Amino acid sequence: MDLGLALVNAVRGKPSQTPLFAPKTEPLSVEWTPAEIRALKQLEPSTRAHVIDVVMWARSQGIPAKLSTQSVVYSDKDVARFYDEGKSAIAPGKLSWHSVGRAYHLVIMLPGTNKYDNDAYARVGAYVRSKGGEWLGDKVINTPKGPIVDTAHFEFHPGMEIGTYRRSPVAQMEYKKAQARASRYA
Repeated sequence: MDLGLALVNAVRGKPSQTPLFAPKTEPLSVEWTPAEIRALKQLEPSTRAHVIDVVMWARSQGIPAKLSTQSVVYSDKDVARFYDEGKSAIAPGKLSWHSVGRAYHLVIMLPGTNKYDNDAYARVGAYVRSKGGEWLGDKVINTPKGPIVDTAHFEFHPGMEIGTYRRSPVAQMEYKKAQARASRYA
């Protein structure tokens, strides 16, 4: 037994053989592109863990899910642009789940095509919901340019409703952190 380690752990209140530094184990055992890893780092930490779980589950089921690297954390300009283009119902100046790193898009294509695999999205959507997340792929969203269905859109914010969340101090704190992560890893 290493006496130095035992003494440090005694002060820390840990078992005597606890390593001083936890081994760095990121659950990235499936193939992630460098762009996907940068996108993961932009997400709110619990959402990041959720996305890793979802993508690993999907791939274990033979579903070739990839994290979209284009739709992670939205700036205020992104929110306004998507609203103006009719791709979002979130009005300019309002926080979206993307603004705080709690929403993400997955890309799941039919093999050998550039078409979405709607059956696979439905399976992943059911899994996401079973884990406390949201999938908008089977819901109609009314935007200024007309109704859309955002098949690739997922969220993770258990127990939070966007209207209440926007008024909370947590929202502003998470917004600042998400925007800083986005500028660091973009």
